[in-house]
Amino acid sequence: MNLFGKDTSLVPWCFPALLLLSGCGEVGPDCGAADVRNSVVKIVSDDRNNRLLNFAVENSDALAELERNLASARASGGTDANAEPERRAIREKVKQQAVYTLDEVISVISRTRAAAVCTGLLYVKIGDTTVEKSVDFKVEHAADGKVSVSVKPFSF
Repeated sequence: MNLFGKDTSLVPWCFPALLLLSGCGEVGPDCGAADVRNSVVKIVSDDRNNRLLNFAVENSDALAELERNLASARASGGTDANAEPERRAIREKVKQQAVYTLDEVISVISRTRAAAVCTGLLYVKIGDTTVEKSVDFKVEHAADGKVSVSVKPFSF
């Protein structure tokens, strides 16, 4: 090939490009893998006092229904002495009804061969009430091949 009056070959120019592209096949951990998704949901749902769950409970139709039943019982001759412990028990009962799901769409914030930081919408459903919050999580590959997942605490 003759560029600018000189006879040059493309081979020397291809080598740096091949080196640059050679690392493209290694994408790092998969944030959308089933085991990763299940780990994210489990980490959040195991925290029975997480802020998203508390918000869902406070805005739940199930909580409102149970509290109306408690108020009706009080009106028909019950005492208010046990009202607060009963309200706490109602909230705990409602929390046990929570169903968590992680949205199908997961976005990668950053990625290396060993780790990826990702984000996705997490939903909590209690009765007819569903709330959602973006959750950030990190997926890491250890040297032994094991995958670990950590979830960034919610900020409101």
